[in-house]
Amino acid sequence: MAQQLVLLDEDKKMVRLDERTREIGRRGVAEARRVLMETRMAAFERAGGAAAA
Repeated sequence: MAQQLVLLDEDKKMVRLDERTREIGRRGVAEARRVLMETRMAAFERAGGAAAA
């Protein structure tokens, strides 16, 4: 099983991410959104597309 992310303790000082790390995160979110949209569109088309709606 993959290791899960560790939640940050609220009592510790706020963690600041550098610009490179934020950009990597933004790209990851954009890629996940793209894949999700493609998956939804493929499922919609397999179900008959607009004709099924």
